[in-house]
Amino acid sequence: MRVRTLLIATAVLSTIVGAVVAYLVLTVPNDLQAAALMKTARRQIAAGDNDHARESLSRIVQQYPRTDAAAAAMVALASIGENERHKMMADISALRTQSEAQQKQIVALSQRVDEIAARPIPQPAPPPPAPKKAPVRRTTKRRHR
Repeated sequence: MRVRTLLIATAVLSTIVGAVVAYLVLTVPNDLQAAALMKTARRQIAAGDNDHARESLSRIVQQYPRTDAAAAAMVALASIGENERHKMMADISALRTQSEAQQKQIVALSQRVDEIAARPIPQPAPPPPAPKKAPVRRTTKRRHR
C-alpha cells in the first residue's frame, strides 16, 4: 500500500513539474520576444516615430496577448493616443486663434475699402489758364535815304 501511494504521489508530482516546465518552455520565449519588441517600441517613441511605435505595440498585443509586455503595450498605445489628442487640441486652438486674428484683419480691411468707396470721386483740377502772350512789338526800321 505504501508503494502504491508513493507511486501515485510521484506521478502527481511529476505531472505538476512537467506542466510547469511545459508552461515555461512555451511562455518564456514569448516573454523574451515581446520584451525585445517593447524595447524597440520604446526607442521609436523616444525618437518621435509614433507610427512605427504604434505598429510595434500592436504587434505585441496581437502576437503575445498573455504577456506583461502586452499589458504595457496597451498602456503605451493609450498614452500615445492621449498625447496625440492633446497635441491636436493645442494645434486646433492655435489655428482658431490665428483664424480669428485673420478674420479681424479682413473686417478691418473691408471697412477701409468701404470707406474709400464711399468717398466722392475727386474731380480733376482744372488746367491752369494758359499764360497770355505779350503782344509782339514789331519795330519797323526806317531807312534813311
